[in-house]
Amino acid sequence: MALLFDSLVLNVITFLTSVTLILYLYFTRKYKLWKNRGIPYIKPLPFVGNFKDVVLQKYGIGHYLKIVYDEHKDKPYVGVFAFHQPALVVHDLDLIKSVLVKNAQVFMNHKFTVQEATDPLLHNNIFTLKGQKWRHMRTYLSPTFTSGKMKNMFYLVNKCAKELVEYVDKTHSPTVHVKETMARFTTDVIASCALGLDTGSLQSEDPKFRHMLRNVFNLSPLKAVASALAFFSPDLLKILRIKIIDDNVTDFVRNSVWETVEYRQKNGIIRKDFLDMMIELRKKMQQDPSSGINRDTDRMEDDFVAQAFIFVTAGFETSSSTMSHALYELALHPEMQHRLRAEITNVLAKHDQCVTYEGIQEMPYLDMVVCETLRKYPIVTFLDRDTNTDYKLPPPNEKVMDATLPAGAAVYIPVLGIHYDPKYYPEPDNFDPERFTEENKKSRPNFSYLPFGEGPRICIGMRFGIMQTKTGLIHILSNYEVSPAKDTPIPLTFDPKPFLLTSLGTLPLNFTKIST
Repeated sequence: MALLFDSLVLNVITFLTSVTLILYLYFTRKYKLWKNRGIPYIKPLPFVGNFKDVVLQKYGIGHYLKIVYDEHKDKPYVGVFAFHQPALVVHDLDLIKSVLVKNAQVFMNHKFTVQEATDPLLHNNIFTLKGQKWRHMRTYLSPTFTSGKMKNMFYLVNKCAKELVEYVDKTHSPTVHVKETMARFTTDVIASCALGLDTGSLQSEDPKFRHMLRNVFNLSPLKAVASALAFFSPDLLKILRIKIIDDNVTDFVRNSVWETVEYRQKNGIIRKDFLDMMIELRKKMQQDPSSGINRDTDRMEDDFVAQAFIFVTAGFETSSSTMSHALYELALHPEMQHRLRAEITNVLAKHDQCVTYEGIQEMPYLDMVVCETLRKYPIVTFLDRDTNTDYKLPPPNEKVMDATLPAGAAVYIPVLGIHYDPKYYPEPDNFDPERFTEENKKSRPNFSYLPFGEGPRICIGMRFGIMQTKTGLIHILSNYEVSPAKDTPIPLTFDPKPFLLTSLGTLPLNFTKIST
């Protein structure tokens, strides 16, 4: 019996050793690629490559790439390994221009990849779509985001901003938990504009729609790893088959979209919002055989729902975080807050005390405050691209004559690192809207400011996000003086799990009603 047990133990040890060796050889098989090509690189560890601290959630992805940028900013680019996949972190602004604009056809797709079977709404939306299917969808959607369409929807955004003020008025304490409050506002805005829903997030104690959106961004450690794999090792994510979006969220969005579509079509309702435009888009998708969009009815309907999903999720989190960070900085800098409030007061006086789409365009300091907020707190802290064919890089030094980026390698642009480079932004930890005067903007090199990306893949919802952010700030600041609360964190700390920049905690600030 003892011999049998010893034999079994030996077999198990042999099996585990063999599996470990096979995995080691698999994960390290490309680790000499950058060295062989003469490209500067960071030495990787087995299995995790250079992303140990990301896997252990010591740093968020954007903050880790900022560390790489800070330590290697003397180089135009540096090679890393995302688990077993080779990737290039690009620092040189001219090369960034080539990746995002000049040679965008080589870097057309995001590296971010999920499987349709596990995450259909993430797989089919415009952010994740690739190749010709992305081109067709972008062409279809672009007219949805013109300034004229934004103006048509402004009344919906402004209505929610008025309800935001009413919500704060009803708060029994001078301390407002800004992150949750702004998230409720942007939830109501995006649900109204994208889905035609009155979610009541600013009226209800526990709004269902807000709860669903919170589930998208409150990632468990496992889902945080899955999100990182989608950016850095999609093939490994495919093997593991981990869902990033829960089925109940997917079903909720599907049902919300179709119930609203059916109600509008049955009752002839037109609101000039995103959903109306998406209904028209759906008709074009059905009628255009060259669209590249799924012809299978059920799958085509998921294409349609996926666009609504990305409008909701992207428009909700990005704008609420930007508003929260702007109010935080203005609370810490009362002189800037007073200057901005004076500008708001003057413009409102010209427009019969009404917040108007045209009036917002007459507030240059507000624009400077929002731009500086997005500089210091870029929601998307890095940009990712896939390389679809071999690409000849400019040599990193005189010793290398031919540095080639191989097809399939990822390219990462460290937005957070660039935004904090004192070469472009002196004393980058300081909040200074004056960086964004017209004169100062012209003095900085192109591609040193990338909160929305650039080129063909620039954020399609940029105008809408800025519009709802500015509208909410105008209503808040024309009614309240904002100041630090007893528990306001100084400085902010950030959650390492989401790939979007998210500060930890509720961000409490004191709101004092301005007497009129």
